[in-house]
Amino acid sequence: MKIAFIGGTGPEGKGLAYRFALAGHEIAIGSRKADRAAEAAVEVAGHASGATVRGLENGDAAREAELIVLTVPHTAQPASLPDLNQHAKGKVVVSTIVPMEFGGGRASIVRLDEGSAAGQAQALLPDAKVVGAFQNLGASKLWKDGSPLDQDVIVCADDEDAKKTVMSLAEEIAGIRAVDGGALANSAYVEAITALLVSVNKNYKRTTGVRIAGLS
Repeated sequence: MKIAFIGGTGPEGKGLAYRFALAGHEIAIGSRKADRAAEAAVEVAGHASGATVRGLENGDAAREAELIVLTVPHTAQPASLPDLNQHAKGKVVVSTIVPMEFGGGRASIVRLDEGSAAGQAQALLPDAKVVGAFQNLGASKLWKDGSPLDQDVIVCADDEDAKKTVMSLAEEIAGIRAVDGGALANSAYVEAITALLVSVNKNYKRTTGVRIAGLS
């Protein structure tokens, strides 16, 4: 599958791109600036030996992709996404974004009119099938060495086929179990967990994740 990472030059984008490159997918790292995208692509390709990784401007990456992953800062969504709608039409678009800010030594969730970053992405990309996923995966563990993560990825979407596609994709990452989180609106709860994990990580000096107990 051809997967584009919009705003993929940051830690989360490169970490996910690396994992899906290991799984054999063709990766495009997108950025507003082609030179930054090219640098990140070289870095990911060097980390995932033999992988096909290219760096492109965001619009070109989205146009060529079969599936699009959003890894831009939440503050950049309103300006960045509308121009991509023509390239995202009918495609699965995965929102990994968490609307989080830091102040007073703690992380907190920014309240959005659409209820979540994923919901905002759907409003800005009305012709796409937006799915919320991967918000709780730590970038450092994704990038480290390809070892199993032993975590769950909660996947939320209104389109059931799109949800199944992303759940299958998630389980191509070693150690990941995909969990059906219901409707796209539930992404608000999943995104909020990340702020909690930031506090847990700070208290215990670890990179923690989510595992849902009681599932067979």
